[in-house]
Amino acid sequence: MSGSTSPPHSKPLWIQFLQSTFFTAAVGTALTSVVSTPAEVIKTRLQLQGELMSSSNAQRIYKGPFHGLWVIAKTEGVRGVWKGLVPGIWYQIAMNGTRLTFHHHIKDIVGAHPENRFFFFRNILAAGTAGILGAMIGSPLYLVKVRLQSACSVASVAVGHQHHYTGMIEAIQSIFKKEGVRGLWRGVEGQMLRVGVGSSVQLSSYDQIKHFIGSFEFFQRYPGLLPMVSAFITSFPVAVAMNPVDCVATRLYNQPVVNGKGTLYTGPFNCLRRTLQEEGMKGLYKGTFANYVRLGPHTVCTFVFWEQTKKLVALLDE
Repeated sequence: MSGSTSPPHSKPLWIQFLQSTFFTAAVGTALTSVVSTPAEVIKTRLQLQGELMSSSNAQRIYKGPFHGLWVIAKTEGVRGVWKGLVPGIWYQIAMNGTRLTFHHHIKDIVGAHPENRFFFFRNILAAGTAGILGAMIGSPLYLVKVRLQSACSVASVAVGHQHHYTGMIEAIQSIFKKEGVRGLWRGVEGQMLRVGVGSSVQLSSYDQIKHFIGSFEFFQRYPGLLPMVSAFITSFPVAVAMNPVDCVATRLYNQPVVNGKGTLYTGPFNCLRRTLQEEGMKGLYKGTFANYVRLGPHTVCTFVFWEQTKKLVALLDE
């Protein structure tokens, strides 16, 4: 009688979870929120400043990201600079955990590998699809984050419609009570466009840039700098491509709602049309520099923290 072979040793479920792409991506990007929230707050307010008004009629309360942060800190205190931090962290966990997990699987499905033809376009498809899935999951949290960050107790520096919530939980409860589940996913179409565009450029560009500059002797000698430099370079095209749809998503989320319907826009393309009509192309690029100020550290920290988190959990195998 032949001897039976014992099954190979499998890792405990908790170690498998800690080493999963979802966990490492979620932790890495959640840590990033602490760094990027101040830039996110002023980006949101710059995008809402002078909404649907010509530049000659709009009052410029915030004259740029650094002046804006100074005004917020002066009028609302340091806490005002970090408004929306809690939903921002949970959004990063939900959205990026989903996005970065699915990105790897979708890359395999569409054959987005350097040795294949049309690698760049396949990578864009994989990144955009993963971004849209992440946006759908994380949309309610981004909705709450935008409304909390736009809210200001000092009327003289308030911009956009003011939603008055005491925090994330109260905001979710209030929206659900008034509008039901559908209300929590209000503006999801704009968010899908926003993350789809941003993810397509970010993940495809990051892979391309990292692959290209990784062959340089400098990065072969100092490989630890490769993720940081690749991410920093990536943030510029992301900011340029993403800002118009980012502005649209912000306005869709923050618009006033009456009887379950937004009073300013019917959807992302209506918002795009009205913004162009009333403010011109300049309106869609409001907050672009603030977006880059946010995306620079955010992109760097996302990939650096993610890489470091993966290294840390890999130690569990030792």
